[in-house]
Amino acid sequence: MGTTMRTATGDLEVGRPGPVAAPPASGSGGVAERYINRYMLPRVALTFISLASLAGIYLTLRMQGAPVELVPLRWLQLAGLGVLGGGCLWWGLFVRVDDAEAAAVNRYATEAARRFLALARVVLPLSLLAGLPHLFWAGRQAVREGAWEFWLVAAATLLVAYASAGTLLWTRRREPRWAERRPVRATLVLVIAALAATGALDARLVFGQWLPALLLRPLHLVAFALWIGGAVWNLFVAIPSARATLAIPVVVAAARQLERFRAWVRVFLPLLVLTGLAQAVPYTGWDPVGALAFWPGRLILFKLGLIGGLVIIFITCPLWRACSPIRGMCDLQELTLMGTAATAVAAAPAAHRRLDSRGRSCAGFVHIQRELESMAPGEILELLSSDPISWWELPAWLELNGHVLEARERRGFWLWATYRYLIRKGGANREAGAAGVAAAEAGPGDHPREEVAAVGTGAR
Repeated sequence: MGTTMRTATGDLEVGRPGPVAAPPASGSGGVAERYINRYMLPRVALTFISLASLAGIYLTLRMQGAPVELVPLRWLQLAGLGVLGGGCLWWGLFVRVDDAEAAAVNRYATEAARRFLALARVVLPLSLLAGLPHLFWAGRQAVREGAWEFWLVAAATLLVAYASAGTLLWTRRREPRWAERRPVRATLVLVIAALAATGALDARLVFGQWLPALLLRPLHLVAFALWIGGAVWNLFVAIPSARATLAIPVVVAAARQLERFRAWVRVFLPLLVLTGLAQAVPYTGWDPVGALAFWPGRLILFKLGLIGGLVIIFITCPLWRACSPIRGMCDLQELTLMGTAATAVAAAPAAHRRLDSRGRSCAGFVHIQRELESMAPGEILELLSSDPISWWELPAWLELNGHVLEARERRGFWLWATYRYLIRKGGANREAGAAGVAAAEAGPGDHPREEVAAVGTGAR
C-alpha cells in the first residue's frame, strides 16, 4: 500500500521505489510538471537550426536557378530525412540499458521507440512527396549540365533510404522491439548516404567542377540534418517518453542519452561553421563588409549569425548532466534565479543532522540513504552538494522514497555552485510522524488525513 503525499502542487501516491505515473501534461501539478521543465533553450536551438537550414536551402536552390516555390518543398524533404536519420542515430547509438533497474529503462526505451515510429510514419511520406518536384527539376538540370551521373546516384540512394526506412517503420507496427537495432543502424547509414549524395548533386549544380564543394556540401548537409533529427527526437520523443515512464532510472538514462547526443553536437557545430565558411568564400570572398552589398552575402551572414547563436545556446545550456530531459533541460529561468531560495531556507525548520556530499556525483545518494536510515521519522537532514544535477534529481528521488524536501538553496555560480537542501525523513512509520507535522501546521478545525505535509520544494 502506498502513502498519499501532499506537495505544493498536488497529491501523489508513493509506494515502493519504481516508476511514477505522471499526471496529464495539461494539469498544473504533479511529478511531470515539477520534474520535467519547459526546455526553452532546446526549442530555441531547434528554431535556429530550422531557420539556418531554410536559409541555406534557399541560397542553394536560387544559385541552381530553381524556382522559389521549390524551396519549402526541398526543406521539407531534407528535414524529413533529418528526422529519420537523427531518430535512427539516437535509437541506434544512444539508447542503452546501462542502468541497474533495467525494467524501468526498458519501458522508457520501448515508449521512445513507439513514439518515434509513430512520428516517422507521418514524416516519411511527407518527405518523399515533398522531394519529388525538386528531384525531377534537378534531373533535367543535371542532364543539361552534364551531371546526370550525380543525379542518378542521388535518386538511387534516396530510393533505397526511403525503402529501408519504410521497411523499418511498417514491419514494427505491433511491438517496437527497440533492442533489435541492426535494421535501425542500417537505415541510419543509408539515410546518411542519401544526404551525402543529394548534397554532392547540389554542389555539382551550384559550383560546377569545383571539387572541394563535392566534400563540403555533403558534410554540411549531413551535419545539419542529423542535428535537426536529434533535436526533434529530444523534444518530441525523449521528453514525452520520460514523462510517461517517470522513474529515477529513467532520469539517469535520459540524461546519459542526452550527453551522448551532445557529444555529437560538439562535432556538428565546428563542422557546420567550417564547411559553411568554406562554401561562402566563392560568393563573398574574405570581406564580410563587402558581403553586405548583395543578397547572397547578406543571407550567408544571416545564416552564420544563426549558427553563432547556436554556439551561444550550446554554451549557455549546461554542458553536463544538468542539461537533462528531466527537470534540467536548459531552463533560462534557472540561470537567473541564483540564490533566490535564501528566504525559504531561512524560514525552514532547523536541521538535526548535516551531511556534506560536495564532490560526490548524484549528490551521493548512497550516503544520503544511509544517513536517513539512521534518523528518526520527521527529523531534518541538511545536505550540501556540488553536483548540479542534484537540483533536479534529488527532489524526484526523495519523493519516490517517501521523504520531503522542505527547502533548497543554491549558492555561487556554475562550476563553483553549492546546493543546500533540508530534507525531512520519512520511513516505514512516516505516516505517524507526518500526521504530527500536519496537525502542528493545521489550523483550528482542520482534520488532516494520513498525508505528508510538505512546505514545498523551495523557491524557483
